[in-house]
This record gives sequence, structure tokens and C-alpha cells, in this order.
Amino acid sequence: MGKKKNKNKVSGAVKTAAKTEKKLANKLKKELANLGEEDIAKVLAQIEKEEAKRSAASEKTLPGPPSPRAYATLTPHPTNNELIVFGGEYHNGQKTEVYNELLFFNPVNNSWKKLKAPGAPPPRSAHQAVATPANKGELWVFGGEFTSPSETQFHHYKDLWCFSLAEKKWEKVVAPNGPSPRSGHRMCLLGRSIVVFGGYADDGRECRYFDDVYTFCLDTRTWTKLSPSGRGPSARSACVMLPAGNDSLIIYGGFSRVREGRTERTHTHTDLFRLALKTGGAWTWRSLTGGALAPPARAGQAAAVNVHSNRGYVFGGVSDVEETDEELRGEMSDDLQLLDLEAGKWHNVTLRSEQQQSAATAAAAEEAMDVKEEETVTVVTDSVFTMKLGGAPAPAPGAPAAGAPAAGAPRGGPGARMSAMMAVQRSTLYVYGGVLEKEDKQFYLSDMYSLDLHKLNEWKTLIEQPSLPDWLGSDSEDYETGSDSGSEDSDSESDD
Repeated sequence: MGKKKNKNKVSGAVKTAAKTEKKLANKLKKELANLGEEDIAKVLAQIEKEEAKRSAASEKTLPGPPSPRAYATLTPHPTNNELIVFGGEYHNGQKTEVYNELLFFNPVNNSWKKLKAPGAPPPRSAHQAVATPANKGELWVFGGEFTSPSETQFHHYKDLWCFSLAEKKWEKVVAPNGPSPRSGHRMCLLGRSIVVFGGYADDGRECRYFDDVYTFCLDTRTWTKLSPSGRGPSARSACVMLPAGNDSLIIYGGFSRVREGRTERTHTHTDLFRLALKTGGAWTWRSLTGGALAPPARAGQAAAVNVHSNRGYVFGGVSDVEETDEELRGEMSDDLQLLDLEAGKWHNVTLRSEQQQSAATAAAAEEAMDVKEEETVTVVTDSVFTMKLGGAPAPAPGAPAAGAPAAGAPRGGPGARMSAMMAVQRSTLYVYGGVLEKEDKQFYLSDMYSLDLHKLNEWKTLIEQPSLPDWLGSDSEDYETGSDSGSEDSDSESDD
């Protein structure tokens, strides 16, 4: 009779891996002790425990604007003329601070208030939030990430929270079969369902990007994973996702890392898709062209929808324009574009102040050209033809057309940035905060602007950026978050 097989026998490779994991865990504990940091799981559990102890909500008016931040959410209040800010992070080159502040902005008197409510979620950034007027107003928050101050520890969330705007209290909603932990995903409200797409998760050994789609029914409080037909967007984070009515949405751009053999390269997307609910309950992907004015490949753009006009607005973002084995350079944008959500076509947004400036520039250029022609044009005539010699030269290829704003001309409103927060409330567009990359440094901003979408006259400055925050990192260092949140929600950054 043969020997009995030991079902509990473990291979040498598994034993070695287990020993390696144990060594790494012990090493991390020592590093954390040296840094004065606790284990991240204990930190988050303790924060949630302390938040649950709060018995009643309290609010106070802030003496000034909030601190600089990015990767937060800016959500239109569903019943009042207010904007709601939740979470976000700040990094100064040496230390990261992640927030779970719940802030309310009143655009009528330009004031801020902070609300502390029972049972609040632990701090996070690169999460998503939507609001609904149901039950006298609710704010729903899903996922995101937490980074320890030293950036040696990192955690992705898969939790779902509901804040009652009427009762001023948080509820952690426990529902099975939801999305895996992630940040840099996108979320929107379609009717009575929340839709979640994409994102990424990094456990320190592997960074995964997602192309899955989930819906959460607000009536039954259940998650459903969709299996749409057709070719949809590839796995990515930091894309634009906007609702188009109650039965479809549009996705544009985003960021991912693509492994090719032993190497990995970054990829910024420029494709456009529609996900629509067809008769019978089936979901279908469809690729769109976007038209001649489609923007270049970008990620980390701010986006908001004007539900009354079915128009989406997209601002800023970053494109990776140079990559070597050692360097990845991002080029940031201050473009504001409009996306017709019904037609799936892009349009440029030109303010009346810019039109007036262009007209003045064109008039001055035309006058100068007339003077130049009077001075230099000679007419030579013979019996066959007439020819002009001299005059203004033809514009060079790629030169701006007559009437276009002069290169480098000052313009109002928010400057180039990525991962800003943007929302439309009562036909006014708001842009707040974000990240500015300058000479290998990344500055978290605190400025805020508004634009009347009816008048489209000019940007109004609500909060000025007094000066760039101090950067405490090395001038020559490459900025890298321990999470890619910077790299996904912005990714070179690209993820929020």
C-alpha cells in the first residue's frame, strides 16, 4: 500500500513566498515605527470608530476659503443653491494629508461652512460622489484611496456611503456584489441608479486598471454588474464620464499603464463611447467620433453636466508628451470645451470677452496690413497681366487665422491644471482647486472661479490664488504619489 498523501503539504515556492511576505511585513513595521506611523488598517479602523461616536451634527462658518486640495468631489446640492465639497488631499513634496471634511459653499454670499456629522467616512481622495433630491436630499460617496502622511502605506476603498442632507448624518451602506476596491473610477446618476465605471487599484506589487461597469439601484440598494454588448472603452482611470439623460452616458479619454513584455508604458486615451440602455433592458456600447473639434488625448480633466441643456463641460487635464526610461513629462491644459451629449460632438467654448479681444486684434492687424500695403505695394502692368509686388506676406502654415487671440495673450479664469473639481449649479459653472505642475514640482491649488453659462461673458474670480504653496521636496525629484492617484487621477498624473 502506498504512502498517504499529505493534503496540507506546501510547496517550497509557497513557503519561500510566505517567508518573504513576513519579512516585508516586519520591515514595514520597523519603518513605520521609525516614522512614528501606525499600521494603515489600524489607523482607518480607529478613525471610523471615532467618527461613529459623534452623537449630533455641528457646523461652523469658516473664516476664509478651505485649504488647497485636489482629488476631492464638488457636487451641486440637489435642493439648495449650494455646492458640496467632500474629501481630497494635499501634498507638499514631503507629506500627504487626506481629508474627510464635508464643506458647503454658498455662491450668493461667497461663504463656506464645515459640517461635522455622526458616522462620517474615513478620509479619502480620488473617490466619486453624486447627489439626488430623493428623501429631502442625499449625497452618495463610493471608493477612493487613503495615503499615509509618509506615503509608505496606501489603501483603496470599496465602501459606499450615504449622507442625509436633511438629517445631517452619514450611513455606511453594506451591499454585496459591488465593485472591487479602487480609485480614479468615475460615477454618475442615471434615473434612480448610480453607475460606476473603471478606475485602478495598486497593492504595491501590481497596478490593475478596470473596464467593468456596475449599477447600484437606490430603491432596492443592490449592486449589479453589467455585461454590455459591443466594444466599449478599455481599462482606464481618470476619464470623463457624463450622464446623457436617464438612460445613457458618455465616456471620454483617461489614463492607463500597458505592459508589453517586461516593460510598461503609459497610455493616455482619446476615444469616445456611449453606453445606452435599450428597450428590453439590454446595455450597449457604441463608439463615437466626437467631430472635428475633439480634444487630444488627455486625462485628469474636470467635467460637469448642465442637465437642463444636456451639455457637458470639460476643463483642463494633462497629456503625456514626452517619455524616456527616466522621465515622463505632462503638458497641462486650460481649455474649456463643450460636449453635446445628445449628438456626441465636441465644441469650443469662446467667451464674449475673448470674441471682443479677437475682434480688436483683427481690426488692428487689418489696419496695420493696409498701411503696410500702401507703403510697399508696386503695381506693374503690361498688355497681358497685372502683378502686385511686395505687400503683406501670406500667413505661414499653422499660423493663427486673422482675428484669433494673440499667442500668450492674458486670459481670465482658471489657469492650466489637472484634477480640479468642477460642477454646474443653476446654469453657473464652477472650477475649484486642482494641481499645477511646474518644473518637476506639483502645487495643490485653492483658487475658485465661476462662469455664467447663459451670458458666457467672462470668468469671475471667487477665490484668488495668493501665491503657490511651499514645495518641500527636492527640486530635481520626480513627483510620484505612493498610489498613482496622482498618477491615475492625474497620472503623470491623471486620475481624478
